[in-house]
Amino acid sequence: MADIVVVGSLNMDMVVQVPHIPQVGETILAKEIHYHGGGKGANQAIAAARLGSSVAMIGKVGQDKNGHALLDGLLKENIDITGIEFSEDMTGTAFINVSPDGNNNIVVYPGANNHVDIEQIRRNREIIENSKICVLQMEIPYEVVKYVATLCHEKGIKVVFNPAPATDEIDDDLLKKSHILIPNETELFILAGENKPSAEKLDQAIEKVYKRGVKNLIVTLGDKGSIYFDGQRKIYFESKKVEAVDSTAAGDSFVGALVTGLVEGKSMEESIEFATSAAALTVTKLGAQRSLPTRQEVEAFIKNYNK
Repeated sequence: MADIVVVGSLNMDMVVQVPHIPQVGETILAKEIHYHGGGKGANQAIAAARLGSSVAMIGKVGQDKNGHALLDGLLKENIDITGIEFSEDMTGTAFINVSPDGNNNIVVYPGANNHVDIEQIRRNREIIENSKICVLQMEIPYEVVKYVATLCHEKGIKVVFNPAPATDEIDDDLLKKSHILIPNETELFILAGENKPSAEKLDQAIEKVYKRGVKNLIVTLGDKGSIYFDGQRKIYFESKKVEAVDSTAAGDSFVGALVTGLVEGKSMEESIEFATSAAALTVTKLGAQRSLPTRQEVEAFIKNYNK
């Protein structure tokens, strides 16, 4: 059985290279279009697997060309796919605009991801119960996320919850059952009940979210690094300076690297540093899954970064 199980989404990403992110009502001409495997769940599973973890995934794809391509991609990474089932709906699809400076916006059609249900989890609960860490996001139905978190809580399995995309339906019970909560800045402010991210209110938002029952909070801040807070210690981690090409899977790379470090027995601080380097390498390449680095690449980057 795998040390890490990811319960989440699988998408085919249509990445559109644009001169800038379009405004409302604006029509622009794309430079290139590429198709890559994606979905936050699959991205995080592959991120961990490429870094050396044993990984299983539970999710749904359509019985279409994209679905089979995504499964083939997971198999090539030695990921256990016995928990992935087929849906009558089409495979989830993400439409991603990427500008030359690496910024993006994303529209997702969930498709098969919306049909992951509690019965599927029950059929595959052995995969979860035999893992050390379960990784969850918000691109599958919320009731399934809550059910999995409750199952893990009962069995003593650590939940790493990436609340993306964040909504106000995320309740305190789910946060309390998560060993680690990893929102980005926007998601943090949503969980704090704030309308708009603000640098001046960042510490206040961290305190607000922590008081909802969080044990370990890691806020990712893009090229500004990340902050870890456990109620007593607040530690800032600087980002690694690189030439950004596409930030699409940086957060997923961070999550995959973090859980890899924890499974290997690294401390929280060591795991965050490791994750920071993996995320930095990810933004130097175009695409989601294809940009996720190998263990060798991350170790070489860490070794050479400060030279």
